[in-house]
Amino acid sequence: MVAKIVIPFRPLRNRRGPEAAGRLAAYLHFWTLSLEQLSAYIATLTETERQTIMSDLTFEYPNSEPSMIATRTFDAPRALVWRTFTDPAHVARWWGPKSIAPVTRIDKLELRPGGTWRYVCTRPDGSETIVFTGKYLEVKAPERLVNTFGVEGQFEGDDAFPETHTFEERGGRTYYRSHALLPSFEARDAMVATGMENGGRESIEQLAVLLAEMQTEPAK
Repeated sequence: MVAKIVIPFRPLRNRRGPEAAGRLAAYLHFWTLSLEQLSAYIATLTETERQTIMSDLTFEYPNSEPSMIATRTFDAPRALVWRTFTDPAHVARWWGPKSIAPVTRIDKLELRPGGTWRYVCTRPDGSETIVFTGKYLEVKAPERLVNTFGVEGQFEGDDAFPETHTFEERGGRTYYRSHALLPSFEARDAMVATGMENGGRESIEQLAVLLAEMQTEPAK
């Protein structure tokens, strides 16, 4: 489905007569052709490319606290988005950027306060295995999920610096927000410097593609 793109029109002021009318007609004709060409181009893209181009994904790094905030709207109901975050079979299909280190095994996903999670990721060439771990601090289906985050052999998760995931239903779509708090601005800046945003973008767009696929898969 090609997204409908609307260009806000602001009337020309203090200009009258045939010359102004001609310019306005030319302006509208130009935008009509441009939007038709854009729609045709989007229709030729793969689902992954289309999701990325039309995505409203954003990353923010506030000056007020050492946090990282990501937001995105998914064209899927909240209950389905929640499932992709909490069902191991679905998590394994999108978590971890495929070009860097996708999930190869989910050892634990104990969805309850105090329960632990452990995801094993492997470089595409098999050169390295990275194990992500943490525990759930709050589980409020399908609205809110709070967990710690760590990497085995590098750093442990800390209850004082959690990741908070919220899911808001908006007319059949889902507004997702991730808020990760870090111990200091230095720690956050060091993590950003690793290129984690690129990996985060790829993972979230993989999730968008999965959600699109799940809504067209036959019911089991």
